[in-house]
Amino acid sequence: MIKANDALTVRFLGRRSTRHEDAAALLTTLLRRHLIPEQHAGRRKALAEALREKSEFDYGGAEVGREEAERRVRRAERFLEAVREILAAPGATRAA
Repeated sequence: MIKANDALTVRFLGRRSTRHEDAAALLTTLLRRHLIPEQHAGRRKALAEALREKSEFDYGGAEVGREEAERRVRRAERFLEAVREILAAPGATRAA
């Protein structure tokens, strides 16, 4: 999800997050500047949640069960599909 978000921000802003914490903020910038459709506003929450969880798993030793893991995979799949859709949209402008 982080790399997919980077693809969006590079395409539309000409930059990517240098820290994971910045990824959701850059996605918010895309939305505020109307560079991506507003229908994708919920993706920011999904990304922010995934970023928090990444820290818990990387540094806190958190574990999840099968159902929760499957939910997280579905969330990531929806995020990636939205990014593909945005990047493939006709008229999607690139950063200047």
